[in-house]
Amino acid sequence: MKKIVLFIPFFLFALDLNYLLNKPKSYVRDFYLTEFMKETNSIVLAYKAYNALYKKRPFLHLRILSKKSPIFKEIYRCVNVKKEYLREVDISCILNNGLSLRTISKLNNSDLLYLYKNLKDGKVKSAVFSFLNNDFSNIFKDRDLGYYFILNYPNKKIDQEIKDFSIFEDKYFYQFVKSAVLNDLVLIRMSLSKNLNYKRMNDKVKWWLFLNEMKFKNYEKAKKILKSIKKKTSKEYFWLWKLTKKDFYLNKLLNNPRINFYTLFAHEEKNIPFDIKTNIVFNSIKKPKYDQTNPWDVLKFWNEFRKRKDLFKFAKELDSNKSIALKALVLDKAYHYRKNIFITPNFYDDKNISFKAFVYAIARQESRFIPASVSRSYALGTMQMMPFLVRSMKGDIFNQFDYKENIYLGVKHLKWLFNKLKNPLMVSYAYNGGIGFVKRKVLPKFKYKGKFEPFLSMELVKYDESREYGKKVIANYIIYSHIFGDKNITLHKLLNIN
Repeated sequence: MKKIVLFIPFFLFALDLNYLLNKPKSYVRDFYLTEFMKETNSIVLAYKAYNALYKKRPFLHLRILSKKSPIFKEIYRCVNVKKEYLREVDISCILNNGLSLRTISKLNNSDLLYLYKNLKDGKVKSAVFSFLNNDFSNIFKDRDLGYYFILNYPNKKIDQEIKDFSIFEDKYFYQFVKSAVLNDLVLIRMSLSKNLNYKRMNDKVKWWLFLNEMKFKNYEKAKKILKSIKKKTSKEYFWLWKLTKKDFYLNKLLNNPRINFYTLFAHEEKNIPFDIKTNIVFNSIKKPKYDQTNPWDVLKFWNEFRKRKDLFKFAKELDSNKSIALKALVLDKAYHYRKNIFITPNFYDDKNISFKAFVYAIARQESRFIPASVSRSYALGTMQMMPFLVRSMKGDIFNQFDYKENIYLGVKHLKWLFNKLKNPLMVSYAYNGGIGFVKRKVLPKFKYKGKFEPFLSMELVKYDESREYGKKVIANYIIYSHIFGDKNITLHKLLNIN
């Protein structure tokens, strides 16, 4: 990769860029710097903004720079090598992981041979050799090569019997097992079942070994693995209850004061209501310390929140409808997460209580109702709208910290998703991972019939974030339905559980 040195005279600095550079390093600042990079016509200022980023995202930021300068176009092509320009880039790009295994799998023999002749020895060259010869038998005999494939190209082509997993048994081994289970690599899964001693594995590995046995319908072994997990959460107790039907495990769920997907289901089984707190604000503060609609103020709040010890006192300093979301977060921690605080800020109303409850369920999960939220992927506002989605709906990218516009766009997107998918759980997954992800990776494998369905399918949703997101949103949805007056909506009805 070429080293770039740019001379940037002080007088070229734009005033708005100077303003941003004086703000604390954060994802908030990165969002604004990214937008500045897109809008400025000066490659010098764009590069200045790029250098100031808190967390660079090469595929995004170098792509922006590549549209402004031929030099950066070359660099971007180097970190994102495509088969169309494979022979035009420096071969060192490939050594720096610029070429994905998925792209390598699509190359013809001529390009594969070119790579093999020019690459230095290492896992990338070994991978190319496997594709060149269509022989993947040796990849799990080398630790680095094995992880390289299982995590980046968990394709059926690499599926094979493995008699000895010892070279992979490190702190990342759970990812190996998870990849084999989620991608249904049957021969590797059978090898895990036959050739691995689960008793000496850590809890993370055991969980995925448990799911592996569940997929094989080896329920007795699955139960043994689950029982051997040392630090059990409501998830493990739920599955032990489902497998054994013993009240001991059900009571573990009922005695957990924190509401979640699993404990909510248990409470519904026994018709026991949860203790939910909705009213936490008495407006004793006329001008709260932090403005929750100002992203820079929210940053200051988080900084103080991490340091404060007297959390109940801190919560009183935020006792205003203007800072209700911030107060809810502080109280949650002050109560050691043993209270179920579900605030209802007045930002959306709908005669359809079910849909209104779903909007609140999404908003709670996305931002905890903080209007000035910015994620590491630059999702914005209460509903965490992605910039590309805001633009596609003709929204103002810089007006997303206002409840009104952000909720309007979020609701519009949700209605579109419901029109396509109908099912609230599928809409939850799609809101997080995209409708394409749901259609390609979720719906084809999702089952509503079977002894442990749909719970097992929910545990096997491919993306970690989407998997847990769906459970949390659906639990929120039930709770807000009840808060807004519709107690007919339950997990049991939603999931078709008799």
